Amino acid sequence: MKTLRAWALLGAGLLSLAGALLPGCAHEVQPLTGVSERAVAFVGVNVVPMDSERVLADHTVIVRNGLITSVGPSAEITVPPDAERIDARGRYLMPGLADFHVHLHSDEQLLSYLAHGVTTLFELDGSPHHVQLRQELAAGQRFGPTLYTSSPLLDGGPPGGKVVSVTTPEQARIAVVRQKLAGYDALKVYDNITPEVYAILVAMARQQHLPVVGHVPRTVGVESVLRSHQALISHGEEYFLSASRDESRIAALARATKEGGTSVVPDLVHIHAALRMLKDLEGVFADPEARYLSPEVLRNWRYSNPTRRVDVAEFAERERAAYPFVQHLTLALQKEGVRLLLGTNASDAGLFPGRSTHLELSELVEVGLTPYEALSTGTRNAVGFIKEHVDPTARFGTVAVGQRADLLLLPGNPLEDVGQADRALGVMVRGQWLTREQLQKLREKSASAFAQR
Repeated sequence: MKTLRAWALLGAGLLSLAGALLPGCAHEVQPLTGVSERAVAFVGVNVVPMDSERVLADHTVIVRNGLITSVGPSAEITVPPDAERIDARGRYLMPGLADFHVHLHSDEQLLSYLAHGVTTLFELDGSPHHVQLRQELAAGQRFGPTLYTSSPLLDGGPPGGKVVSVTTPEQARIAVVRQKLAGYDALKVYDNITPEVYAILVAMARQQHLPVVGHVPRTVGVESVLRSHQALISHGEEYFLSASRDESRIAALARATKEGGTSVVPDLVHIHAALRMLKDLEGVFADPEARYLSPEVLRNWRYSNPTRRVDVAEFAERERAAYPFVQHLTLALQKEGVRLLLGTNASDAGLFPGRSTHLELSELVEVGLTPYEALSTGTRNAVGFIKEHVDPTARFGTVAVGQRADLLLLPGNPLEDVGQADRALGVMVRGQWLTREQLQKLREKSASAFAQR
């Protein structure tokens, strides 16, 4: 469509955006001020609002100052004379996607997420850098998805790297308060926390109004974690690893998850990626998406992939057994009414930022979710989790007046084919619009910069 073009991002504006996104340039450009002040009108579009399973045919959606200001039948909506008009007849407009299990190992990955229509991220191994990045993105000083971030990993055992060691109740109390003061959105628990320390962490986190997210500590067990009302379990595989490998228990575990009010990221693509690397490691590194990862991340993948494990044969056998278990668990959780959230564990080894989000959507449909149910995990379910646990004023995940203008313009109906969500003709994030072609140019510029390192 010749009218499908970006506004206010041409010439020097596009160069400034490239500087804001590319490695080494983050602090060399000014914020893109004023970009979202001009209205944008998607005219004649089929709206997929994601508030229910429906399509609103031939509607016009108007955006100004980063928010959706009008949604209605095209015949009833007056487009402001100053608006940038996007002829969207025959196209579909849906909310941007949220990936609720990411690891931003380098900032250029923000662009990869946007290129794949992912406009909200939840970092699940946070650092002071992620807190700062979250603030810069929110203030418009950086261009990219909206970011939420957990604390660093809280784990038993000796300190190491950025892991916070919590081996005593006193350490647990201090750790929770420190993470709260540091500005994290959630408390991330890991594998080796003792039951006594876990109980203190959960109680203190509740006192500090911090949701507990992450793994199922091995000595605590999934049943106790669910009884404690942990807000989020970040891998469906955690059920499998927590001495619950008997598939006959899946129905009971699904009921307990619903009763505990716990949300779950199935993370099927994480298991799939591990099995892929075990089978064809070089094929992963030859993937076209690898061009958009920094050399540092790719070097890390060389040393942290499953083929480097000392227990590689045992690990492979375990993952092959875990995959069908988590598939069956995911469908049982959906049928029980558990809030499922879209997440991938990218950019851990083999998991490409943005692209893995859509592979997970396909995995969810394959296990038996409808396209609407699968898309809900990254839209309406995501905002439901944030409103309940992090920010009750959050406004994203649906196409409605007053919502943040995070939008995907698609060639086809994603409720019929979930793969349409990865074919965006353009992406809008907080009211800033880029066409697919512009996003690809920025990615190519990023890849060229990496090739020169």
